[in-house]
Amino acid sequence: MRSLKSLRGNPFRLGSLLALACLTSAHSWIEYAYVLAPNGTMVGNIGYPRGYQPRITSGWTDKIPQWILPENGTAFYTGKEILNKYPFEQNPKQPVLEAAPGDHIALLHLENGHVTLPQTQANKPKNRGTIYLYGTSEPSENEKLFDVHLLWNKDGTGGNQKGVLLATRNYDDGRCFQPNTADITNQRVAEWKDNGAQNSQELLCHSDLKLPDNLKPGSFYTIYWYWDWPALNPDKINMDKTADGRFPWAGSFMRGDKVPNGWTMDTIRRNESYSSVIDIKIVEKPKGFAGKDAGKEEWVSKQNVYSMGVQDQMANNFQVNVDGLENSGTGSAPTSAPASAPASAPASAPAPTGSSPAASSDAGGVATVTQYVTVPPTTLITTVFKTVGGGYKKVRRSEPAPEQSMLRLTNHGTDEAPFTTASPTGTPDQSAAKQVSSAAPYDRRRARWF
Repeated sequence: MRSLKSLRGNPFRLGSLLALACLTSAHSWIEYAYVLAPNGTMVGNIGYPRGYQPRITSGWTDKIPQWILPENGTAFYTGKEILNKYPFEQNPKQPVLEAAPGDHIALLHLENGHVTLPQTQANKPKNRGTIYLYGTSEPSENEKLFDVHLLWNKDGTGGNQKGVLLATRNYDDGRCFQPNTADITNQRVAEWKDNGAQNSQELLCHSDLKLPDNLKPGSFYTIYWYWDWPALNPDKINMDKTADGRFPWAGSFMRGDKVPNGWTMDTIRRNESYSSVIDIKIVEKPKGFAGKDAGKEEWVSKQNVYSMGVQDQMANNFQVNVDGLENSGTGSAPTSAPASAPASAPASAPAPTGSSPAASSDAGGVATVTQYVTVPPTTLITTVFKTVGGGYKKVRRSEPAPEQSMLRLTNHGTDEAPFTTASPTGTPDQSAAKQVSSAAPYDRRRARWF
């Protein structure tokens, strides 16, 4: 068997092993993360969540990454539940994500049948649950769910004011699937076949978001990924509206919150939610490279879907309009909270990922900087079939992933940078080059709770 060290050098080959131990009864967590270029391509080095262990580790089970709230077998929250199963580590064994202030990032999770096999779990929200993404530069050693959820808001004025609500997402991003024979899988493979989608190859779900612009290089920024996944009482709630994330959180009744829409505790038949945590090392943006908001002029739709962000998510951090939250804007860190690392974090800023830029000058004396970063290749997961639920079958096995291709970012002075994008075959597509120019800063308008 290959060593863990050799697999780390090829993260998407390691990623092809993701689902070996996961059946439909399994649940979800952040598997890994990448930075997203403005054209939608995942770039740079892979980053892993807190407490990550590869599935090839001896004795690995899904109980290692899984963090169910309230704990299994408990019907009600106690108020003592914590979001972070594992403590912060300054030097974890697996690499953390490195990103610059204002970067878009992709947090990926396996759907594990919750999307493509909805009939196996009755009365679940039609959006397959809502994911809330909270960010803080002041993570607590034991971050209590009741101190954070539906209290931290977009402008950092809610709850204990130590963090913000960065984004809301549907668990189902509208395109992810696992290898099976379900109609939903077949429909999505057909929709994305021109971008390389294959039924035998798992497409992970995305929670893509924009980081705050005012984060401090040299610090760590912690994101809590919280998935609310209750079983509901269809006699007490309009199930069609749950497609838009309109359903109550059980903790609101237990915490004594004002609950909207006349919902009562018997709206929820089974209380179930999950948490995952990722720490991001904040680095400086590459010098001389002018970034820009993701928009129609940058987005490249013809690229490999397995290394491609979700355009709607990159355009809007708040995709799910939960009660009391305006569905607009991209969020920023609270001005009252220092953008600094935990006490154990390093004081100096780490170097950006990727190779060192090579500078040259043309006849006009304008510097040209070219930076090469790795475009993730396709994650290959094939399927051996086993009976699960309503006759659908699945068991995953891995195949070698193709070699990685390179994305070239070239900046002429500070005004523009043509992109070379990844094609569905995983090779650079020169014809799809896009111009990226300077733009106004990200929209940092403050939102409020009503």
